Amino acid sequence: MKKIAILLAALAGFITLPASAPAQVTSSSYSVTTDFSYTSQYVFRGIQRVRGDAFTPSIEASVDNFYLGAWTMQPITRYQGQSQNNEIDIYAGYKHKLAGPLTIEGMGTFYWYPEAGANDPWGKKTYELGARLTYASRGITASASGYYDFRLQAITGVALVGYSFPIAKLGTSIDVDAYIGTVGGKNWTPDASGPKTRESYYYYGADINIPYHISENAAISAGLHYASSQNTPDPTLSYSFGNRIWFTLGVTTRF
Repeated sequence: MKKIAILLAALAGFITLPASAPAQVTSSSYSVTTDFSYTSQYVFRGIQRVRGDAFTPSIEASVDNFYLGAWTMQPITRYQGQSQNNEIDIYAGYKHKLAGPLTIEGMGTFYWYPEAGANDPWGKKTYELGARLTYASRGITASASGYYDFRLQAITGVALVGYSFPIAKLGTSIDVDAYIGTVGGKNWTPDASGPKTRESYYYYGADINIPYHISENAAISAGLHYASSQNTPDPTLSYSFGNRIWFTLGVTTRF
C-alpha cells in the first residue's frame, strides 16, 4: 500500500508544475484541487491514529456545488519495528447556499483501512453520512456538523468557530479556529467476533494555519494543531487519547 503514497505524491507534483502559469479556466464551474501534505501526527476527531509522522495526499474534483474526492494517510514512522495501518477515504458531497452567509452541506465518506486487523478499532472499513450548517462572513466562520457511522453505529457532533486574519502586504493570512465534539458508538470493533464494544468520548482542539499563495492557483501552508480527548472507558486505547500537539506542511494546487 505504500505505492499508493508514491503515486499520489507524483500526481500532486505533476499538477503542481504548471500551477505557476495563469489559469485558463478560472471562470469555469469545474475545478480540480490536489494537496500533498506532511503531518507530524495523524489525529482524527481527537484520537491519535498513528504514532509518528505521515504523508496525507488528496485529490478532489468539483462541478458547481457537487464534489468528489480521495484522501489517504500513509505512515512514515514504524512503531516497535512494525508498519502502522494506513487509511484511504473516498468522499462526496453537495453544498447549497441558503439566505445570506449560510450554507448547508451533505456528505458521505467511505473509510478503508487495508492493513487493519479484525480486532483493530473501526475494523477494515466503515462508512458514514453527515450534514453541516456553516456561517461565513467577514473572515468569521462558524459551523455545526453531525455524522452517523453505519458500521460503528456511532453519532458524532462537532461545533467550530474560526477567524481569518488577513495580511495583505505579505499575500497571506493567519487562520485560527477552535472546536469541540462528542462521539458515541455502539460497535467500536465491527470486524471482531464476540459482543459489541461500546465507546464514547468528547474532544476539543484548536488550529492555526498560514497559507501563502505562490501563484494564482498554488499555495503552500504551515499549520500548528492541538487536540485533547477525554472520557474513554477502554484502557487499551489510552495511548490514542489525551493532549496532542502536532504540525503540518502542505502544497495545494487548484485548476
